[in-house]
Amino acid sequence: VIEYLIMIINKKRFQECIIYNRFFYSIHMRVEPPKIIFLMIDENIQGREMISRFLDFHVPIKAVIIEHKSKLAERIKKTYLKNSFYNPKPIIEICKSKNIKIHYVENHNEKQCEQILTEYKPDYIILGGTRILKEHIINKAKFGVLNAHPAILPKYQGLDCVAWSILNNDPVGVTVHLIDTGVDSGPIIHQEIIDYSDCKKLIEIRIKLMKKCAGLMIKSLIGLEMGTLKPIKQNTDLGINHPEIPEEKLELVNKILQEKK
Repeated sequence: VIEYLIMIINKKRFQECIIYNRFFYSIHMRVEPPKIIFLMIDENIQGREMISRFLDFHVPIKAVIIEHKSKLAERIKKTYLKNSFYNPKPIIEICKSKNIKIHYVENHNEKQCEQILTEYKPDYIILGGTRILKEHIINKAKFGVLNAHPAILPKYQGLDCVAWSILNNDPVGVTVHLIDTGVDSGPIIHQEIIDYSDCKKLIEIRIKLMKKCAGLMIKSLIGLEMGTLKPIKQNTDLGINHPEIPEEKLELVNKILQEKK
């Protein structure tokens, strides 16, 4: 069954993905599918892409909690993955199409968000681009908080990991993991690398990875529910928390990409 579901996802056969809901009902014999809550920064492109993909595959979402008006939210809204060739629909439009409730908070770690999560009692919290969460928020999810990190863990934790990976001539990919109170340090659920030979610019690779994050999150959720995937603790000795990449090193990355053309 898992192989068939993954085949559907890979081929983007959206019309057949109603099987996903049947899988929750018939295999797990639940009265209802798991309660999924999304957390994201206001209009974060990764969150919009991921929620859109979940809805394409008929994965039910109870609500979306959006952090807005914070300094982080304003900065992310202006700068994160800005590009001229790919932009999903606004989050309000996405959620309205499926009557998904949106809650706005000023900070995902504050009391207002905690109270909303307490009311929903989610089985899973899915991150669509957020700040580092504190333990009292993480603990609100019955089965855990899932994040899709655009790099291969444990080596590439932290910031600008796509660029660091290219600079070091390492594989570029996505890791879905459970979060803890650290930075990209929680148990690994699933990983896949991508081929970026068709990309001419760093932003093209980052957008390709963002799309991969959405698909791999769905695969990971299926695997967790079916028991075919188990979280594996990261080897902390291999973990490197990368800082924002300096401008001179970013220029080297761009040079590497130009030479690959």
